[in-house]
Amino acid sequence: MAIRVVLADDHDLVRTCIRTMLSSHGVDVVAEAEDGRALLRAVRAHRPDVALVDVSMPLLDGIEATRRIAKLPSQTRVVVLTMHPDAHLARRARAAGAYGYVVKDETPDRLIEVIARVAAGEQCIDAEAPKESDLLTTKEREVLQLIAEGKRNREIAEIMSRSIHTVRSHRARLMGKLGARSATELVKAAEERGLLRWPV
Repeated sequence: MAIRVVLADDHDLVRTCIRTMLSSHGVDVVAEAEDGRALLRAVRAHRPDVALVDVSMPLLDGIEATRRIAKLPSQTRVVVLTMHPDAHLARRARAAGAYGYVVKDETPDRLIEVIARVAAGEQCIDAEAPKESDLLTTKEREVLQLIAEGKRNREIAEIMSRSIHTVRSHRARLMGKLGARSATELVKAAEERGLLRWPV
């Protein structure tokens, strides 16, 4: 019997591509949803084996939707999809009740494998996910600390004996890894994840 899946992603093109790929591998996509609340309605209505859930969705994000699906009596298991590998996010997904965690740049075969294993009741989120401290390189942690201390790019470049271009590159990677759009958001995210160590 085919694995029954509800597919949730807020981009029509992404859903179409994933649905086509799943169907070509014998997976039955019984419903689609473009936001977290529509996903919950679809899961309640169809009781699929697996809900394939994008992390970033309007109205209700993928992690909170996962938490609510895990509490339903439907026995639907969640596989979380994301654009970026992130140990912190993987742990949040697992804590919310997800069984699988797949980065969107992985191969179709990998996604099919995870869906099949999760449908069979197997946990496919690596229990040995990298530590938060492993998320950043040594130089990125150094730049992060200086940003948190209020230093500007030029000051950081002078302190680290690096070009301002290099500092900007480190800063951009930090923003991407921690999902921040400003220095304030960056510092807040780093503090929440325990990536900053302040002197006693």
